[in-house]
Amino acid sequence: MDFYQWCVLVAVIAFVVMVIFIVRTMLQLYRTAESVEYLTVVTAENVEKTRSAFDLVENVSTLLDSTFYRAMKLGVDLVNKYRRR
Repeated sequence: MDFYQWCVLVAVIAFVVMVIFIVRTMLQLYRTAESVEYLTVVTAENVEKTRSAFDLVENVSTLLDSTFYRAMKLGVDLVNKYRRR
C-alpha cells in the first residue's frame, strides 16, 4: 500500500467513526427529549393538583392586602384628623 491508499483508509475510518458518534449523539438527544417530555407531563399534573392550594393562598393574600390597606388608610386618616385639631 502506498501513501495515498493509507490516507484514504484513514479518511474512511475517520468517517465511519464520525458517523458512529453522530448516531450515538442523536440517540442520546432522542432519549433526552423523551425524558424532558415525561418531566413536563409530570410537572403539569403536579401543578394541576396543587392549583387549588395556590388559589387559596392567592385569595388569602388578596384579602390580607386589601384589609391591611384599609386598616392603614383608616389609621392615616385618623392621624390626619387628630393632627388638624
